[in-house]
Amino acid sequence: MVSSGSLSHVFAQDEKFPESSTLVAFIGVASIVLFLLRSLYRFALPKPFPGIPYNEASAHRLLGDVPDVISHIKNTDGTFITYLKESMIKLNAPLIQVFIKPLSTPLLILADFREAHDLLITRKEFDRSPSLSDLVKGLVPEHHIHLPTEGGWRAQRRLVQDLMGPSFLHNVAGPVIYQRVELMIELWYSKCRIAEGRPFQANEDINHVSLDAVLAFTYGEDFEHGMTKPNFEAVKNLDSKDIEKLRICTDLNEPIEFPEGKLDEVIQATVDLTETVGEIQGKPIPALTRTLVSLRPGVRRATKIKEEYVAKELRGAVKRLHEAGSGEDVVIKSAVDHLVMKERSFAEKEQRKPDYFSRIMIDEIFGFVFAGYETTSTTVSWALKFLADEPSIQTKLRTAMLDAYVDAKVEGRNPNIQEITSKHVPFLNATMEEVLRCSGTAPVVDRQAVVDTEILGHKIPKGTIITCLVTGPSMMSPGFEIDGKMRSSTSQQTIREGRDRAWDPEDVTLFRPDRWMVNDDFDPTAGPQMAFGLGTRACYGKRLVYVEMRILLVLILWNFELLPCPASLSSYKSVLIMTNEPRQCYVRLKELDHVMKD
Repeated sequence: MVSSGSLSHVFAQDEKFPESSTLVAFIGVASIVLFLLRSLYRFALPKPFPGIPYNEASAHRLLGDVPDVISHIKNTDGTFITYLKESMIKLNAPLIQVFIKPLSTPLLILADFREAHDLLITRKEFDRSPSLSDLVKGLVPEHHIHLPTEGGWRAQRRLVQDLMGPSFLHNVAGPVIYQRVELMIELWYSKCRIAEGRPFQANEDINHVSLDAVLAFTYGEDFEHGMTKPNFEAVKNLDSKDIEKLRICTDLNEPIEFPEGKLDEVIQATVDLTETVGEIQGKPIPALTRTLVSLRPGVRRATKIKEEYVAKELRGAVKRLHEAGSGEDVVIKSAVDHLVMKERSFAEKEQRKPDYFSRIMIDEIFGFVFAGYETTSTTVSWALKFLADEPSIQTKLRTAMLDAYVDAKVEGRNPNIQEITSKHVPFLNATMEEVLRCSGTAPVVDRQAVVDTEILGHKIPKGTIITCLVTGPSMMSPGFEIDGKMRSSTSQQTIREGRDRAWDPEDVTLFRPDRWMVNDDFDPTAGPQMAFGLGTRACYGKRLVYVEMRILLVLILWNFELLPCPASLSSYKSVLIMTNEPRQCYVRLKELDHVMKD
């Protein structure tokens, strides 16, 4: 017989049973969730390629190298590029991998000119990577830069290919660029006299005139919008009281700050749109950042203004072409004129109606603008710093110019555009090449493996992006020792045939234009150079950059001596936006007396 106390005990056990079941179920579910989360975490961790050196700590973090990159930039005032160089030195390897984008394959970094040269020129297993396309797709979605080499790129580039020929650059582009630079020289005369030996910021003026130059190249000499003219007028309109206020600082080593003119909406829209590229640069998910940036009211308004003024210039070019007919009366005065003429020619051959206002036409035209001026501006800004800090090189270069442009010297005037583009001045060429080598304006050249392949003996899966450092070891510092057997067969052949190029490790870090002089003449193949990339997909606009650089350097050094600025204004630190820009670029000018002045 069961007592009431015993029954109570049994019932009590039965009442607790559901609670125990719930706890067991909860623990089971929690264990599964934790297992899934752990599995997901392990899945999301970087997956290093076998055998290629990397930072061990980065492989155990979801964000990979990103925390170290942020720390490096904060603690050293460096950039992503200086982080990569530092990592390669620590790992003591010419090929490393870094983990930058979550849930993506590693990014390979190559710092060896021989292998990079082979990869860019000889090896068909690599094509242009989508990295640059990610940055500019929002600005120019149908530009040829996005196309694979064997996927329509050649056909579309026919529209613009003749623009980089000597005839167009010297006879059409050169004169209008020269006009814009002359105005900047006049601006600098005014600033020099007001400054009375004080330094002033130069990179903004160089940036402005570079944009004006590429706008003139693109739209012609009658294009009414620009950045230098408003600034010139703002400085010219200063009265004596305004000037005294500017000179209020008593220390001649302190920079003087000049007023700037107001930009019209066309120029402001152009600048605003190009600056969006800097906002996308370095972001883990460029497409998302690009979309968010494009939705901002200011960017949408700038895009509308850009579309309208490009269409306006196209309409003008079409009108001029129709008025000229199809004979020899067609006069090409701008890149827009050229593209319109090309489109008509292609349409006739293909028996179709010309599409002068297509997305491709608009994007190819605006591509000149956003891509053209940043490269020139940044490179010339670095040139001013190098030459001011190396007075003997500056003097040698100016002497070479005076010897070459004899008529201009005798007549007390600036060399004209015909003299600048036609006279062979070897040391000027050498100086420009050395500036390009040392500045690292475009600090990397990217390629993507289109098939499974190898680099330096390591297996590289299809789709992997390889970034070649333009100023890394073997370019601006001694290279790594590499077993020749690890190199590709074509790279080994280059070495066997004596076609290998390398700089003397004793002075590879120095700014020394003479390294490009061989038998008293300029030799562009004297040593490693990747400033514009190499091979079929090298920078399309490099010849335009050379023309702009030549005009700017000749006219600046012909009119002014670049005196050294104080150390506080002469840092060689850089900032990576669209290009690798100097953080500081000031000039201290002294007028030269071999030029007649008003």
